[in-house]
Amino acid sequence: MKEKKVFITEPLPKFEVALDLIGKHASVEVSKVFYDVVPAEKLRDCDAVIVGDSRVTRESISEANKLLLVQKFGVGVNTIDIEACSKKGIYVCNLPGVNSVDVAEYAVGAMISYLRGFIRMDDAARRAAWSERPNLIGERLSGKTIGIIGFGNIGREVSRLLEPFKVKILVYDPYISAEVKRKFKVIDSDLPTLLKESDIVTIHVPLTDETRGLIGEEELNMMKSSAILVNAARGGIIDEEALYEALVKGRIRGAVIDVYAEEPLKESNPLLKLRNIQLSIHTAGWTEEAFENSMRLCSENVIRVLNGEKPENIVNP
Repeated sequence: MKEKKVFITEPLPKFEVALDLIGKHASVEVSKVFYDVVPAEKLRDCDAVIVGDSRVTRESISEANKLLLVQKFGVGVNTIDIEACSKKGIYVCNLPGVNSVDVAEYAVGAMISYLRGFIRMDDAARRAAWSERPNLIGERLSGKTIGIIGFGNIGREVSRLLEPFKVKILVYDPYISAEVKRKFKVIDSDLPTLLKESDIVTIHVPLTDETRGLIGEEELNMMKSSAILVNAARGGIIDEEALYEALVKGRIRGAVIDVYAEEPLKESNPLLKLRNIQLSIHTAGWTEEAFENSMRLCSENVIRVLNGEKPENIVNP
């Protein structure tokens, strides 16, 4: 009998967990480099693959005659050709909710950081610019109106974390019942009302055909000129050109952006030139705890499939 093989598409943090757990059932190869698209030859003899940000395309699985499982190291599966996997009988699975706390903490931290001007404070301190203190007066998060777009695991965790700040929370999510929203003591809202009334808007929806371009020029123009937009979901949800124009022209006050329409982030992205935007590189969910737990759950799902069992959290029919 041929030895079973598992491929990890990039040097993901905590891959040692997979080596320890899966190594008892199969050989494990961890790529030393990041592949934008996973090469077909890497999956040719594999029984399972754990994928981070690399894309798994139709071509990637064209020679994968043994492949049983494409396991996403995270939640979003927009980088995986689900239809192609389904046609070949390959499970596609993800880890729903695995980093909900981490992304929610990032979102709330981003709100406080922008309102208080942590980056400006740090810059002034490093220049010993004591005379600039009068220009570094921030604002409280307490008492603000927060709009949450998407009320799944992350959106709900954001609302829970905001409770001590005594904020007013508006939620737009047509797929979550009004009863659930009442349970979390948030206000059910349509999107235009949320955009018009919120001091801060934070996005927590997956990237789908329905949500792509959800926030464009029209929506940005609805927002308060003093509003802040936070996106730690997916880049394609916001029209980046429209966001750039809104920030340059002062239609909104600022933004905190973790995700981009094109990733990896390019130096040519015009958002990088702006001073009224706080940026990170798709790391909102990156914590030690999240990575260790994610790799453990990925490994357990791989082992299920290797043992002939049905995996958990299947996203394809």
